Amino acid sequence: MCFGNKTELQGCHSNSTYNSTCNIVVESSMTIKCGLSNCSNYSITSTITAVRKADKLCKTDNQWPSTQQGQEARIPCPEGYSGEVTRKCLSNGKWDTTHTSESCTQNRLKEIENVLNKTGKLTADIVESSLSTISSILVVNDSTSSSNENKLADNDIKQSVDLISTISTKVSFTDQEAANKTTQIFMDIVSHILGPGKNNVASRYTNAHKKEKEKKVTSKILASVNSFAKSVTSALKVNQNVTVKKHNMLLSIEKIDNNTDIKFPKETEDSSQQTTHFVLPQGAFKNMRVTEVAFTAVKYENIGSEFISNNYTEVGSSVLSLTVNGLDSQHLEENIILSFQRKNVTGNSTECVFLWENNSDTHSVWNTSGCSLENSTDSQVNCSCNHLTNFAILMSYTEEIPKEDIKRLKIISVFGCSLSIIGAFVTIVLYIYFWRYIKSRRSTLVINLCSALCIAYLLFLTAVEHSENKTGCLIIAALLHYFFLAMFTTMLCLGIDLAVAVFDVFSSRSRSAIFLLVSWGLPAVIVAITLGGSQLEGYGDETYCWLRHTTLFGFIVPVLCIVLVNLIIVIFVMRRIYTSSFMMKKSLKEKTLSGLKGVCGLLPILGLTWVFGIFSVNQDLIIFQYLFAVFNSLQGLFIFLFYVALNPQMREAVARKIKIYDSKSSISKTSKTTKFVSTSYSEEEQNFEEREDGTAASNMFIIPRCSVQSKLFNKRQ
Repeated sequence: MCFGNKTELQGCHSNSTYNSTCNIVVESSMTIKCGLSNCSNYSITSTITAVRKADKLCKTDNQWPSTQQGQEARIPCPEGYSGEVTRKCLSNGKWDTTHTSESCTQNRLKEIENVLNKTGKLTADIVESSLSTISSILVVNDSTSSSNENKLADNDIKQSVDLISTISTKVSFTDQEAANKTTQIFMDIVSHILGPGKNNVASRYTNAHKKEKEKKVTSKILASVNSFAKSVTSALKVNQNVTVKKHNMLLSIEKIDNNTDIKFPKETEDSSQQTTHFVLPQGAFKNMRVTEVAFTAVKYENIGSEFISNNYTEVGSSVLSLTVNGLDSQHLEENIILSFQRKNVTGNSTECVFLWENNSDTHSVWNTSGCSLENSTDSQVNCSCNHLTNFAILMSYTEEIPKEDIKRLKIISVFGCSLSIIGAFVTIVLYIYFWRYIKSRRSTLVINLCSALCIAYLLFLTAVEHSENKTGCLIIAALLHYFFLAMFTTMLCLGIDLAVAVFDVFSSRSRSAIFLLVSWGLPAVIVAITLGGSQLEGYGDETYCWLRHTTLFGFIVPVLCIVLVNLIIVIFVMRRIYTSSFMMKKSLKEKTLSGLKGVCGLLPILGLTWVFGIFSVNQDLIIFQYLFAVFNSLQGLFIFLFYVALNPQMREAVARKIKIYDSKSSISKTSKTTKFVSTSYSEEEQNFEEREDGTAASNMFIIPRCSVQSKLFNKRQ
């Protein structure tokens, strides 16, 4: 029932029990109050929404009430769950095809959570009861068929993972029999979660988000297994063990004498057998000063791929795990020897790896530190590691650059980038210092190019490998993307400016503002679109803070387009120059030398050396990898050489500056000399001051607006 200014509104009095809608025409300011009356059920809640006539509404859809465009509708979670399910009414007045039920929590699991939180150390009875309830819920969820039920099942998995983690840290056992019984139930749940459960949780997400969800579940479960097993060892005596065998894992929790090697699995006492196993010599724990050693060994199947960020690497074996109570697992006295049976995975590169816990985001990543490949055959790989954790082998099935070449290319890049930063910085300083003599649109663009280059190369040298912090790595990758693109858009502007100077000799329009807007604005637009399109997932990985997967197209496509445009400009400019009457009078040798000088001067500012990057994709053409590394890492140095050291205009500006300085030093001698110097100085300023339209001489290339054919190379001869 609704009232306006205390008067009941016609058409808004309804006796319906659900989802009543009334239309009101408001002709003046009016206070409208709506509510429920004469309700026998006091638990009824009402949501009242007033909308304008022009607004679009999503119509009632089963339980979903009529909702205004752009708003979210909320309904209670299904029976047995607490929380709300939300669904968006889109701006076009249509319902979103999906809804969000992540806040729905299983009541029975919530009860278990309350019990666990209220209890300190958990007895075997409480743990067994809790685990049995969790297991029964997961079994029921396996039979769900509808998408809505699957989403609720996903929530149950996530709740169960959290409960498993809590139980593993609070459980306590007093005897081997109770520990064995509870461990069987515990590992049954773990087996389910690492199998279909983990996949179900991630199934509704895109590839990038899917791996993140799987990674969270797996990381938490692996930690929970080790923590739970440690509690089990307290109930074991020497030579006692608890063993669990599932279709996707094998677990052994044991306590042995300290003078015995740890071998796992027990069935593989003969290390010559073609199986996946490991041996930790007794010498590894000789400094523990204990008579007995408790350990947990696990072999996991079908896990590990969620910790790989690229598309050309696969886990090529089972995952072996070993934890020894009280042992410094980071510095073993003797290495653990691991033998992996290869899976049916192709690849020309094999690595022995371990799961390294990244403390910045609590997830793990595959790492090779401390592990070495001892020998391998087509079916077996033997590794040695100086620490304990989870181990496996990775197989790469794309051609990779040999490690010797990678090392050389890295040295070239670091050395070249350092020289480029110095060269670009010196160029900026000298251009600013001699600005009154070399002022032009081209000089402005060269300064901007050097600025972008300095920042991009500094970030590349100092931050590209700092991938520990996920958020920080994303920011670094986005900044690198932006400043490298800014380099190329500035090169594009330099190419266009060159074309204008040669082909539009009578133009006097100033384009500096437009060029600067394109140089710094266009990269920002491209980066923003790439960030949004990838949902922040395409920037950075566990190795480098740079673009990955399809996000790379946000860099490659603009770069290739700019290089192609500049290449076309250079071809047309050189053709124009070679067909000029001035060049026709020269000999073939003079034409060749002039052309080479011209192209060399254009290469560093137009980005044409990046063409080598196209050929460097083919690993067989390793020479292009080196050419690409040399020419592009030294770009700043080349700019300094061609546009400062070998630039006639810059040398003449330096000479004029020296002459002015010498003239000023003689002012105190005679007033006549002072007058002459002052007049000369003002004339020199006028001669060297370029107009904003760039009609005077430009850097390196002397490109006047008139008589371009006769003067283009004149000052360079």
